Amino acid sequence: MPNKIVRGLKKKVLLGAILFTITYMEICWLMGNFSERISLGFLDCSFVENVYLASLLTAVFLAIVFLVFSFIKKIYLKSVIELIIFIPIWVLLNYVILADRKSSCSIGIFQEELFYTILLSIVPVLVISIAIVISAIISQV
Repeated sequence: MPNKIVRGLKKKVLLGAILFTITYMEICWLMGNFSERISLGFLDCSFVENVYLASLLTAVFLAIVFLVFSFIKKIYLKSVIELIIFIPIWVLLNYVILADRKSSCSIGIFQEELFYTILLSIVPVLVISIAIVISAIISQV
């Protein structure tokens, strides 16, 4: 019984670490040159600290959400549901960080900032989402 609990905890910690890592990579990829700008919301917080905290909170939240869907045995259905949850959370997170950094130099309209965020998020989110689906398929084989 204790081995089963330890194995389950290791899987959950690994899931959280993977979610943290890919979220961190995705945000850094998206931000690019904007990472050098000053944050309006966190004047005493560096870009790395800001992304670290956002990635950590997102990883914990998504790990809990993914555990709820762990009862689904069909890996393809489970991957699609997780991506349907994952992608909007990433875009929202991208919007918050990008608007905070980009708006420090200009004032933008909400729709313009959202469109710009979605435009910049397409490539990183699609590449990492495809990687997640391929890894799910490989792990199933």
